[in-house]
Amino acid sequence: MPDSLADSFYRKPIATTETLYEIKKSRFYVSITPLSTVAAARACIQQAKNTTPSANHHCSAFITGSPLAEEGFGYSDDGEPSGTAGKPMFNVLQGNNVGEACVIVTRFFGGIKLGTGGLVRAYSTSVKEAIAQAQFEEVHPRCQIKIEYPYTLSAIVDSILHNSKVTLIDSQYSDRVLLHISLPANETDALLTALQERSSGKADVTKL
Repeated sequence: MPDSLADSFYRKPIATTETLYEIKKSRFYVSITPLSTVAAARACIQQAKNTTPSANHHCSAFITGSPLAEEGFGYSDDGEPSGTAGKPMFNVLQGNNVGEACVIVTRFFGGIKLGTGGLVRAYSTSVKEAIAQAQFEEVHPRCQIKIEYPYTLSAIVDSILHNSKVTLIDSQYSDRVLLHISLPANETDALLTALQERSSGKADVTKL
């Protein structure tokens, strides 16, 4: 798994995938759904509960952005012993470099207790098997920056940006130029260094 957001990409599910895992007469119905907000994750979890109200548990884990992000994630044991479902499911998502996803495991108890270790293994395995069957696309994090510089430096700045994978978001021209751009996060530091060196420090750059 990548060490930082800047040099990482992660995998996002293309569509909802549903699988079934069975052990000792308990059935674990797994769904992995692509989404990118906490509100959407909570709505997805609530919909699962509304759809199968007779299930014993609707355990969940979601990551709404990069698996390395420090916000936008959550997990729930939904009545299972603490730490036996939601966190192990989250760990599987993170360990498989999956982001922008919500996984829900709907369990129908089969009458045979699995024990805490057995539950951890069951929830983890059910999610691993679902991930193995799902289809993913790569997401490469991007960074947004603003560049302000004298119009006389336009040729220099344009040449630097031309050699980068830059997307122009907005631009304003007068005696000074203001550009709002996005680019792959792992290229940001090199671009900032080039701008500072070739403009002799006359380009003001702000990371957003």
